[in-house]
Amino acid sequence: MTIAPFHIRRHPSRLAAGIAAVTLGSLAVLTGCSNNDGPGQSGKPAAGSSPTSSSSPSPSPSQTADPDAQAVLAAYNHYWDAKAAAYAKASVAGTDLEKYAVGEARTATEYEVKALAAKGFITTGRPSRLPEVTKVDLSRKVPSATVRDCVDVSSWKVVDRQTGSPVQLPKERRTKYISAVTAEKWNGQWVILRAKQEDQGC
Repeated sequence: MTIAPFHIRRHPSRLAAGIAAVTLGSLAVLTGCSNNDGPGQSGKPAAGSSPTSSSSPSPSPSQTADPDAQAVLAAYNHYWDAKAAAYAKASVAGTDLEKYAVGEARTATEYEVKALAAKGFITTGRPSRLPEVTKVDLSRKVPSATVRDCVDVSSWKVVDRQTGSPVQLPKERRTKYISAVTAEKWNGQWVILRAKQEDQGC
C-alpha cells in the first residue's frame, strides 16, 4: 500500500555539537546528546526490564493483549528495521522506510543517510531498544499513538565504507537515550510520524 505524501519542512536533528567532530552533518540517532545524566538517569534499564540486541524486540504481555498497541509496535519495529538497513548502506533505496515512516521521521532519516553517504560512511551492528506503547487514541479523526523507547546505540558503529575503519565519535556523547515517538494510522496502517530524541538517559 502506498502512503500519501506528507510534506514538512526539512531540518537537522538535535546533535549539532557532537557531530562537528566527524563533520557528519546531523546524525543525532548515532551520536546522541551530551552524557550529563543526573540521579536516576544513569543509563541503566529499569528494574524488571532487559534490553535486546534485536532491532525488533518482543512486545510486553500487556501490549500483546491489545491488538492496537501490538500493531503500533509492529510498525515501529519495521520503521527501525528500515532505518538500520538504510544506515548500513547509506541509502534508503530498497528499504521499507517510505512504507513505515512519514513526516519528520522519514525526512530526518533521509537527511542523516545523505550525510553518511556524503562522507563515505556506513554503519555496522544494530541498536538495542526497549519500546513501550504509552497511549493509543482511536477517538481522533486520525488515530494516534505514542511510544516511549530506550535506545542504546553503543553497538551501532559508524565505519568508513571503503576501509571498514571505525569513525571516532565524541566520547562524551550519550549512547543510551529516551526516544519519544508519535505514530498515526493512515489508510488503515500505522506509520511513524515523529521520533524525538530526548536529552535524557535511560
